[in-house]
Amino acid sequence: MVHQILLVLAGLLGSVPLAIVVATLLLRAGLLPLSLRAYRAERVRAKLAPQLAQIRERHGHEPVVLAEKTTALMREAGSGPFAGLLPMLAQAPFIWLLYREFTNGDMRGHALFGFDLTQRLIGNPGLLAGWLIVAALVGIAVWNVRQLPAGSPVYVRVLSFATVAFAAFVPVAAGMSIPWNRGGLRYAA
Repeated sequence: MVHQILLVLAGLLGSVPLAIVVATLLLRAGLLPLSLRAYRAERVRAKLAPQLAQIRERHGHEPVVLAEKTTALMREAGSGPFAGLLPMLAQAPFIWLLYREFTNGDMRGHALFGFDLTQRLIGNPGLLAGWLIVAALVGIAVWNVRQLPAGSPVYVRVLSFATVAFAAFVPVAAGMSIPWNRGGLRYAA
């Protein structure tokens, strides 16, 4: 099904790489309500950070009480501890299907800057398209980290760069969709 959608889009747009970007943007537009909810949850977490730190300090040795108090505080503020995971979980099947699309060989022969979209940067370090995607991901990750509220956990900042490493191991085509799906990983905290 993904193959047919990409081919139809490619026929309309005249380019498989552009079809990948447009399909991914359509997915992001469909996930916009979930993304907005995740942004609100992130703001609530940032606002509650001092109170959450006090709860961790008081009840860090009692995991059940810590979880109950944290959940209660988040609920009072109109959020939940896992509110930001929804966009990431919703887009995961699309990313998986897109990855499968470019690893099963059906898309072999479609190119970006003269390089086959099914190639991987890890197997072909001279792949210009792969390095351009990695550079774009680094820029997006830096921008995302700067947008995080003060006091965000270190692992959230590091997680923003996880897709940079991931892009080297996936086909260029799957890597092309990552910049347009970046938002989901940022909400995982």
